Amino acid sequence: MRAENGVEVYEDKIKYYADEYINTLDDPESINNNPSLFTGMIKYIYKHLFKPGKKDKVLYNTNTVLDTGDIDIIDDIWSIYTELCYKYNKRPTLLNFSLLVGVSNDTFTTWEQGEYRGGGDGAGSAHSRTVKKWRKECESSLVDGATERNSVGCIFALKANYGYTETPQRIEIAGANAPALSQEDIRQIADQAKKESIPELIEGLPDE
Repeated sequence: MRAENGVEVYEDKIKYYADEYINTLDDPESINNNPSLFTGMIKYIYKHLFKPGKKDKVLYNTNTVLDTGDIDIIDDIWSIYTELCYKYNKRPTLLNFSLLVGVSNDTFTTWEQGEYRGGGDGAGSAHSRTVKKWRKECESSLVDGATERNSVGCIFALKANYGYTETPQRIEIAGANAPALSQEDIRQIADQAKKESIPELIEGLPDE
């Protein structure tokens, strides 16, 4: 963002370290089409912002300096994470978000199921509602990929993670496009064709 004096400053350190990582690449534009580089960027941000140092005070989780009890802060980080995903043409996932903040994906699952801190909060807790919201956004992004680009990867992920299924397309002919022959007529023609020899069928074709 641009400050009053015209100088461009970062809104948050996450985007600062994202740009710092991209500037170390031989081809910065490759971040847009290489999933491995995007994951590398996520881990780079984690190392500089959320990975506990020897002197850091850790709350509840040994792999992050974040207070996992403050779901509002973590939700704010999710918003920044998804902005990066959409900027660099990636689908948001809880697995990648887990790498960013240092909170295991299994922990997200316990929050979603209402088992946070022994289940005291229940499925209606802020933690549960928030993770469900994140998962819905992940699902929505996959649906967009499946419908807009017919992405095989998105379709597979929807089947594997969200229970989507493909149903056979049903085609109905009605009105003026209805077949002129009944089902019985068609069956009789097919039976007659089976009884005739190939030469007889060829002989019956028009000359042109």
